[in-house]
Amino acid sequence: MAERQQIGSAADAVADERIQALGVILTTTSLLERLLGTAMERDSGLSHPMFEVLLLVGARPEGVPMGELSRRLVLTSGGATRLVDRMVEAGLVGRERSRDDRRVQVVTLTPLGESRLVEAARRHTEQLDRHVYGVLAPDRLAAVVDGLDELGRHVSEALPPLG
Repeated sequence: MAERQQIGSAADAVADERIQALGVILTTTSLLERLLGTAMERDSGLSHPMFEVLLLVGARPEGVPMGELSRRLVLTSGGATRLVDRMVEAGLVGRERSRDDRRVQVVTLTPLGESRLVEAARRHTEQLDRHVYGVLAPDRLAAVVDGLDELGRHVSEALPPLG
């Protein structure tokens, strides 16, 4: 890696390519979340975090432990509990004690949750086609996804667990 110039002034900080690159990643992520999350709520009535829960539990018919949901969603255990509480009240998921370990609660997809997931996913993929897949060439998009996936794995390992 080439030696980088020390940051000695505000102008150096503003011009630093590392800081600029992270700014692009974070700003683009925020903009996509706002655009696609707003469309999802408008089109399906689901928040993006609810959609993510439905995807996670939809992939595992036996259910997903609450602790795993919390880690995968990067939420505190209290935040995950509040989110799942709202989803249980809406009839999207069920929650019960694990048969293997009574201390663990497992979240499962309800028939209503599956129906809502399928409808939301159909609409969401239309938005993705319009705002992501229709903007970047396939090879550029694949490179972006691969790079962000690698970065995400590193950050997941470096990040201390949430409380």
